[in-house]
Amino acid sequence: MKGILFAARCGAILCALALSSGGVQPADKDLPPSIPAPVVPKQKYIVGVAPGPPFNIHQPNGTWTGISVELWREMADDLGIDFEFRETNLSGSFDGLSQGWLDFAVGPLTITEAREEVCDFTHAYFSSGIAVAVPSSHLPSEFKFLGAFFDVALWLAVARIATGLLIIMAAVAALIWVCERRANAAHFGGGGRPSRGFGAALWWAAVTMTTVGYGDISPQTFKGRVIAVLWMFTSLVLVSTFTATMASILTTARLSQGASITGLEDLRKIHVGTFVDSSTAEYLETNHIDYITLPRAALFQALKKGRIQAIAYDEPFLRYVIRTEYAGQFNVIPLNVDPQLYAFALREGSPMRESINRALLRRIHEPAWHDLLYHYLGNYTR
Repeated sequence: MKGILFAARCGAILCALALSSGGVQPADKDLPPSIPAPVVPKQKYIVGVAPGPPFNIHQPNGTWTGISVELWREMADDLGIDFEFRETNLSGSFDGLSQGWLDFAVGPLTITEAREEVCDFTHAYFSSGIAVAVPSSHLPSEFKFLGAFFDVALWLAVARIATGLLIIMAAVAALIWVCERRANAAHFGGGGRPSRGFGAALWWAAVTMTTVGYGDISPQTFKGRVIAVLWMFTSLVLVSTFTATMASILTTARLSQGASITGLEDLRKIHVGTFVDSSTAEYLETNHIDYITLPRAALFQALKKGRIQAIAYDEPFLRYVIRTEYAGQFNVIPLNVDPQLYAFALREGSPMRESINRALLRRIHEPAWHDLLYHYLGNYTR
């Protein structure tokens, strides 16, 4: 029995030695060398893009350019991502990510808490905020305040106020003349000429209202003096109102030149325009600032013609439109309010997020990124 077991063991050892010496080859060595290994097809990602100059610009030939689009192309090239753009709108970008028919979304997408619930964001690559566009002033900075005195709207307002005051003075002068023309003919009689008498009464009403009061003529009858006292008190109110109104008009004229707009409080003193259904409109409404909404072309025409004194909107958009369409006509003034961070959006839990973030951070720290911003926005710093 022991001999049989020993013989079996020896046989097993001999078989193992034969195999190790090349007597039997592995199965994959039997494959002809002409058959290539199987190739896994590369995945093509669908990227949502919505028109939003200067970040997403849809060219007439159907191609896309802009800050966000060009940055995305550079990152995709770094990562070897194969993709195609699919045009959508802002809400469609996030709907597509949440419903699965988009893999990424490119554009000026603001990072918000509500959006974070339906998608993931990359690191921010751009910081924006609200700015105002105002007409350009060609006066030297030390003489910009003079621009207010050449404002047509200013002088139209002055003419309306002066007309109202003249009508009130004429009514008071008529009352004084009726009361004084016979009893105080030396001052208000006009030497028998009613026009000269009324003119003297009008002169008295004017100097009394302005508190100059030369005293060359004055009422002497009881009725005339009662009217004079009432007119003196009324004049105080009228002069104060006139002064406050003129101060407001001058302030508005200065603000329309753009030199004094520094924050939200200044916007309350002028006529402001913005775009329909924009985040800027929501911000102005939240802060109780009156505004009107118009399409883009109509909005800039309204600013040019003086119907509004400022356009409030995202700073990069205003800079791009003015730089490309209205060069030299308007200036952009940052307000440093409502800061917004732009990022790329991905599907919730996307495994590409970490690698895209690395590529993004690398790209925005290269000189080419600053050259790209300058190309579209000029000297933009934030």
